[in-house]
Amino acid sequence: MEYGTATLAEAWQFLNAKDRTTADAKPAAFRNRLERLEDVLGQGANFSGSTFSMVDAVFAPLFQYFDLINPSVTQMIFQGLPRVSLWREALALRESVVAAVGRDSHRFKQHLVEHQAILAD
Repeated sequence: MEYGTATLAEAWQFLNAKDRTTADAKPAAFRNRLERLEDVLGQGANFSGSTFSMVDAVFAPLFQYFDLINPSVTQMIFQGLPRVSLWREALALRESVVAAVGRDSHRFKQHLVEHQAILAD
């Protein structure tokens, strides 16, 4: 959980970056944390394999945000991480995740605009 919290913080700081320095530094920090996850991910649709866990519940909403930003940015972060990418895709298709997170891209984009995030453009 501690690793997940730190990973979420890196991603959230990137998604909400208001200055170029943060926007340039945080994707690499977030990707570095994803690379470490790549090495420990199981083969199933969930972090631990076939069982949905708290780790999945923590990462599912975060991964959804990356579906709402510029695809080239998302590709840069997730490219070359096949296990993380499959995990992300599987979580996005899970009925409970869709029901909990929803598909309201307008609210997230409005959040970025209101917080003057660079990714709002």
